[in-house]
Amino acid sequence: MCGIAGELRFDGNASEAVITKAMCDAQIHRGPDDAGYYTSGPVSLGIRRLSIIDLRKGLYPLTNEDGTIHFVFNGEIYGFNVLRRELEELGHRFRSNTDAEVVVHGYEEWGTDCLRKLNGMFAFALWDETKELLWVARDHFGIKPLYYHQNAKFFRFASEIKPLLKNSDVSWKPSESLLRQYIKTGTIADGTEFTFFDGIKQLPPAHYLLTQPDGMFKIERYWAPKVSSELDGNITSEEIDQARRLFLNGIALHLVSDVPVGTCLSGGIDSSSVVCSVKKVHPQGAVSTGKRIKAFSAVFPGDSIDELKYAQIVCDATGAEQNLVTPVAEEMWQDLATLVRCQEEPFISTSVYAQWRVMKLARERGVTVMLDGQGGDELLAGYLPYYVSYLLDLTKHGRFSSAVRELVRSRDLTSSFVGPALRTLLIGSLIRLKNLVRKRPLEGVQVDSQLAYVSRASISELADRLELDSGLTGLPALLRYEDRNSMWHSIEARVPFLHRPFFEYVASLPLNRKLHNGWTKHIFRLAMKDILPETIRLRRTKIGFETPEKRWIQELRGKLVEFFAGADLAVSQFVDIQKLRRMLSKPDLTSDEARSIWRILNVELWYREFAPRRPSAVSEEDLIQR
Repeated sequence: MCGIAGELRFDGNASEAVITKAMCDAQIHRGPDDAGYYTSGPVSLGIRRLSIIDLRKGLYPLTNEDGTIHFVFNGEIYGFNVLRRELEELGHRFRSNTDAEVVVHGYEEWGTDCLRKLNGMFAFALWDETKELLWVARDHFGIKPLYYHQNAKFFRFASEIKPLLKNSDVSWKPSESLLRQYIKTGTIADGTEFTFFDGIKQLPPAHYLLTQPDGMFKIERYWAPKVSSELDGNITSEEIDQARRLFLNGIALHLVSDVPVGTCLSGGIDSSSVVCSVKKVHPQGAVSTGKRIKAFSAVFPGDSIDELKYAQIVCDATGAEQNLVTPVAEEMWQDLATLVRCQEEPFISTSVYAQWRVMKLARERGVTVMLDGQGGDELLAGYLPYYVSYLLDLTKHGRFSSAVRELVRSRDLTSSFVGPALRTLLIGSLIRLKNLVRKRPLEGVQVDSQLAYVSRASISELADRLELDSGLTGLPALLRYEDRNSMWHSIEARVPFLHRPFFEYVASLPLNRKLHNGWTKHIFRLAMKDILPETIRLRRTKIGFETPEKRWIQELRGKLVEFFAGADLAVSQFVDIQKLRRMLSKPDLTSDEARSIWRILNVELWYREFAPRRPSAVSEEDLIQR
């Protein structure tokens, strides 16, 4: 896991190594263990390395046998040894034991099509000296980030936004349209090319970019999540066994590491399955985990969202070492400026802070790699509002008895929102829905129109909703939060639910494998039998990774009143400050009001962090203090 950066000149000038080095230094937290650089003519590449596999120094940038390809890499390729053996049989010679080198030789053998063979999380840049071609790519789900700025003179890229802002010729300018949308609705754009910084773009998930010194510039999508819209058939034992096998295999591959591995544990079915599957795969412990799994949880004693009792059940069942952090409002207030700097763009809720604290604790206790349960809800229809789309699907296809059965058997989970949603969506649009032809939401959608597409996207079809949430609207944001929170503390976060063979297999199954007889994640619950404690496997309630946000905002009321008392507030161009102040004076806030205050606070802190001055490189003293 690393931070990468680089430049390609279009104006005939030589690239200056000092620029790339400054960009790498600005993200030293992503790679405190080693650094490497390559500069020649119009191109320069750089890397700050967090060593995970093959801990030797001086390995990067990687090259091919004749030194005509130069490569910097952020991420992991799972099961890389299989691909390495295939390439060695084809005559390629490897110079390291890294997983990343398979991309170098894979490109030599198959060109950009080698992406089809990769299973992992990655962002990388490859310079082909012979063709004078720079190839930049990002993994299928966007687990690892990559940002860039392009103008008539140069193309520059980095793993984070701060490094790009280190350059005086990349001006800081906010995206006012995105900021207004975020403040009003909480919408963010992590699955698209857009960022909150006008002029700085991100390479979207499952895309690659090709560019050359003559100014040629092309972006292509190479993969999209495809979720089956089928409803027919009964689940089979073969399907359950295959889902179980693929998930456990993914867990085993995600444990490959030359440094200590731990796990996040909320107490929900996804993170609990990760912990219990680690125990199943390595009952006596693995080299990377030790004899006891180290599990890390954020807890909120006495609060209705606290899941400590469920996390405790998992730790008791697996013998995992339980590591707890208890964030409070005052601590969040003290850390907010740092968190905003860490995340770089506004984020949706205070839950990001709880995850930040979990990663901080893991690093303090000697863990360098963390496994987490991101992606399970989007793949397995774990969010309860998905039932609205599923009920509409059943009704549209004439499965009225199935729709009634699902409505009745899920009523303990969905009664608060299914009724109102069905009244507005089902009754009013049933005839129209019967005539709709399903369209793949991520196929043929140009990047520059994705935000507009999302705003028009129908929630009436579950398969469409799952594809959108996996590739464009929901999951990319969660992955951004986790990448920044983990890498700020020099930790690599891995997400086994996005193990490609597992994801693609489960996505290909009919929808009633995900939601069935009032159960979410139906096939996965069956696959985890005898692996998960029954209390967790058959748990009906879902809390999600939450914090007591409304209570925290109310506890911070005095500080917020003082914070927004000044006359020179950047956020005043977007909101009525007097209305905000009246809201803060209310004796009790609604949940919507608390969320609105949070977003306004987030934007004001974002301006204060990035607008007045350019971020400086993280110093060794900063790292020591963190």
